[in-house]
This record gives sequence, C-alpha cells and structure tokens, in this order.
Amino acid sequence: MKKKFRLQDVILLAIVAIVFGAIFVGTDYLYNFLAVAIGPFSNEALFGLWIMAGPLSIYLVRVPGAAIIGEVLGAAAEVIFGGTFGASALISGIVQGIGSELGFTVWGYKNWGWPVLTTSAITTTVVSFGYELFRLGYVHYHLPMILALFSVRLISVFFFGAVCVRAIFKMISRSQVLRQVQ
Repeated sequence: MKKKFRLQDVILLAIVAIVFGAIFVGTDYLYNFLAVAIGPFSNEALFGLWIMAGPLSIYLVRVPGAAIIGEVLGAAAEVIFGGTFGASALISGIVQGIGSELGFTVWGYKNWGWPVLTTSAITTTVVSFGYELFRLGYVHYHLPMILALFSVRLISVFFFGAVCVRAIFKMISRSQVLRQVQ
C-alpha cells in the first residue's frame, strides 16, 4: 500500500470519476422507470451501481482516502453532467465514500481480497442506509419494509461494489495498464 497520491493516481481517479459520473447520469432514466414500477425498491436495487466509484478507486490506487475522493469526484461529475439529483449527489457521494472507506480502514489497508470488499459493502450499506433512513423517510415504514429495503441495498452494494469491482480490477490487471502506471 502506498501512503500518498502520485500524479498517475490522481489522473486515474479523475478518469474513474468521469466514467462513473456519466454512468450515474445514464442510470437516471432507468431509475425513473423503476421508481414507477417498484417504488422505493428502485433506489435500493440501483444503489450498488451508484457506489462503485469509491471501492474501485481505492482498489486501483491503494491509497487511504481514495474511496472518498473517488466517490465524491464521481458525484461531482454527475452534477456537472446534469444529473437528476443535483448538488445533493455531492452529499450522498461523501456519505457513500466514507462508508466504503471504512471497510478498507477496518482491514488496515492491507487486505485486498474478498474480506475487505465484503466489509466495504457492509459498511457502505450501513452508513448510507442510516443516512437515508431519515433523508428518504424510510423511518416511517414498518420494520419488515425497512429490513426488506436494507436487504435489497446490501445485495446490490455487494454485487456492484464487491463482485463487479473485483471483476473490473482483474480485467484491468490482465490488460497490464496498472503495471505500466505503477
């Protein structure tokens, strides 16, 4: 693990942010369709996609703080690209980035396998759901509904923030792009 960012790391984080900012804006249409079809579960089903910039950023550059920076920059790109959620995406990016970063912090930035990705998925889900419990009004639902929403979010965050992040990292590693940068 490195202790500080190099220019290559900053450039890589900017690329991740731009790509995910575009993906975040692109999913606005899908979100709007799903919101009509499945209500609040639309947010939970897509949530994992919206947190991918954080864990992918830290998994690629392996510097403490990269998950927060990657997620916030991704949210900033979403705002710049005209995303539906506007500036509130920045606050969500901070919360999601902190949640993701906590998972890596628990392992002391030393484990880069499934345990850290799983921990990051759990901490991201807990932190972000705790924040949105009040922001989205979930606190007014009955406990079974809250647990169902939480479960869908956890599955989504694990799939996108752990399984997909690991797969993307492996594809990038095989392409030797990271070896040239490091």
